[in-house]
Amino acid sequence: MAFWEITITLKKILSRGLININKVKRLISEEKYVDKPNLGILMMILASICFALVGAIIRFVGNIPLMEMIFFRSLPSILILPVILKNKNISLTGKNKPLLLFRCFFGFLSTVGYFYTFRTMTMTDAMTIRQLSPFFIIILAAIFLKERISLQRIPVFLLVFLGSLLVIKPGMRLEMLPAIVGISAAIFSAGAHVSLRNLRLTDHPLVIVNYFYFASGLMALVMLLWQKNFVIPDLVSLINLILLGLVALGAQVALTKAYQMAPAGMISLYTYSQIIFATIFGLFFFRELPDLLSIFGAFLIIISGYLNYKLKIE
Repeated sequence: MAFWEITITLKKILSRGLININKVKRLISEEKYVDKPNLGILMMILASICFALVGAIIRFVGNIPLMEMIFFRSLPSILILPVILKNKNISLTGKNKPLLLFRCFFGFLSTVGYFYTFRTMTMTDAMTIRQLSPFFIIILAAIFLKERISLQRIPVFLLVFLGSLLVIKPGMRLEMLPAIVGISAAIFSAGAHVSLRNLRLTDHPLVIVNYFYFASGLMALVMLLWQKNFVIPDLVSLINLILLGLVALGAQVALTKAYQMAPAGMISLYTYSQIIFATIFGLFFFRELPDLLSIFGAFLIIISGYLNYKLKIE
């Protein structure tokens, strides 16, 4: 907390004639966690660009085993974040350990699913399925946080379902496994995102990200050693793997900061920009042009996200 922010808080206390130390702590805490919607939106857009870039890099290193990619994705964060936290005198262990571990576990499962879909589907389809996550967030928030789902949202969910069918195209292709994995990843991602909104009250964003990458890297390394399929990357693949880790780190920091700065219902709308960025990268790097059904399905899901956002703020 900056010096001038503390000064403002103390002025509030003095102007009210209050000197109780407990009230001082409470007011400082309130100042620390004031939402900053504009910065939160900016952070979410930056995270969307980074996530789309991650998808593109995954395609570039398609010859590397899945768990090896996840390990390299985590490696820069494992090396960099502890140093930053130490310099800031922030404990690496975190405060809300059960919720931190919950976020790590579901985040890892989500990562495995998304990496798989980006390797087996077009970037537009993979990213569109990824954007089902905000709607699962609403469902999980209703189950675990007891948030009410209004009847007005039922048509929105039907629109999402229709858009998903157009992207997945059940019965129109033989291999449905990537789509099923992608939907599962969206559910796991929703669980991880719901936990972020609560973790903002207890843990520093860098601690949250450090937990996630350390746990993901460790689990990926264990599975990689168990599978015994490590591949020594060539120079180009190694550069791409290092870049994958750095971009992914930027995505997670921006995502965590976004959920700290603004309510989840407000910034979740801007996650749909990932579809646009993924389509651009897929067309530019891989000459992938999504079919009309996928484009229309993605459009319906984006419209659904906008309607959900409008219902949230009204």
